[in-house]
Amino acid sequence: MQKKNLRNLFIFGGLLVAFSLPFLIPAATRLSDRSTAVEKGKLSSEAERFETRGDYKIKGGKVVFDFELINHYPEAKELQFGSGQQFEIVIRDEKDEEVYRYSEGKAFTLALVFRNIDPGASLAWQDRWDMRDQEGKMVSPGRYRAEIEIMPIPNEDDERIEASQLRTSIEFTLAEAEELGLNEDGIITSAAAKGIIAELADDVMHAISNRDGENLAAYVHPKKGVRFTPYTYVNLEEDLVFTPPAVRSFFTDQHVYCWGSYDGTGDPINLTPSEYYSRFIYSEDFLNAEEIGYNEVLSSGNMLENQFEVYESPIVVEYYFPGFNPDYMGMDWRSLRLVFEEDGDDWKLTGVIHNQWTI
Repeated sequence: MQKKNLRNLFIFGGLLVAFSLPFLIPAATRLSDRSTAVEKGKLSSEAERFETRGDYKIKGGKVVFDFELINHYPEAKELQFGSGQQFEIVIRDEKDEEVYRYSEGKAFTLALVFRNIDPGASLAWQDRWDMRDQEGKMVSPGRYRAEIEIMPIPNEDDERIEASQLRTSIEFTLAEAEELGLNEDGIITSAAAKGIIAELADDVMHAISNRDGENLAAYVHPKKGVRFTPYTYVNLEEDLVFTPPAVRSFFTDQHVYCWGSYDGTGDPINLTPSEYYSRFIYSEDFLNAEEIGYNEVLSSGNMLENQFEVYESPIVVEYYFPGFNPDYMGMDWRSLRLVFEEDGDDWKLTGVIHNQWTI
């Protein structure tokens, strides 16, 4: 009797489980789905953020920092900046002492700036450090750390962005100046400069000798333009600067400009671009100059040399004739200098300096 009751109990239990399964499985599935959804929501929430990434390279005597702010949200985001300064970079040495600050000595426009970032896209910036400290001296070889911070201001409608999402740091090592292709003054060495610019300078000189404004304009710095200096010393107040479009029409422009003052008399140099070209640019056949110097001064007169102070980490190519008439004992020398500065990954023409013996 006891065995029969036990058997009936097992049969009843089996029937109960069988009838319950159709109801238990969906419930368990719903519970599992709910748990998975919660987990996915948690992961999604963690993934929805901003991220700052950065990298560096050493090029042309500078440390070039490329960095970006990435939008990992599923929707576009608008960032608001309180001025023209959208980021800060601070570089510290091995002793954790500050040697460079991007904003030092700069003035920024005080105006709201709005920038949009699509999902998965980024905002990108670049800064170039000439490896000089805040006193203008070349820093020593060693380990350095660049601390980068993107600087949006809080928007009332959006939640505050965590500081960690707007920051990144880059560690790098600077070798001896010679290994970087620099001399003791931080100027690109002659050998390094020649390797970088010789072919480009030759193309520019061909355009100049051919009076080809259209071709020459393509080599001019798109933002800085090209400055024309009639006598060695670069005068930021008097030297004229032509934009690429102005260079394009240089040889057809009949307007008379004042290019500075004649040496000796102080009279104004009032000439058309073509007249200036004949007198203060291609006054000799510089395409076939007897000597060419790369970041080295070949000519020597009584005027101050300041091209390496005025231009930013430039390469200066000098086309030099040491003299023409032996009776003048070399005092009739002539030279033309082409000044190049970096524009992103390219080198662009930013200066044309005419040189000759002056009184």
